[in-house]
Amino acid sequence: MIDAQINGIKCKLAYDERLTSEKAPIGYPFVYYIRHDENKWTKPIMLEKFVFVNFFGTVFMSKPIEFNNENYVDIKRFRMEGQYVVFNASTSYINRVLKPSNE
Repeated sequence: MIDAQINGIKCKLAYDERLTSEKAPIGYPFVYYIRHDENKWTKPIMLEKFVFVNFFGTVFMSKPIEFNNENYVDIKRFRMEGQYVVFNASTSYINRVLKPSNE
């Protein structure tokens, strides 16, 4: 899980994973889900109790969130902390993997 902040609130993010409260880290018992923008899958836009489509990730918080009448909270500020994984692959390897099977 990644340390993150949503609207200035510290939380734990499981990017691109649907997790339940059973997987909650200690001190973060409240689980919510993030919806991404329709056209930009890297841009989180809403925090909800459940997301069917445009799922960005699962977030765990130390305190419950108060939702509006529409049962979501707009994400105005979002920040992920920590290191990102970078994968390197040679051009020959990529060509081998992507080569059509009929050739």
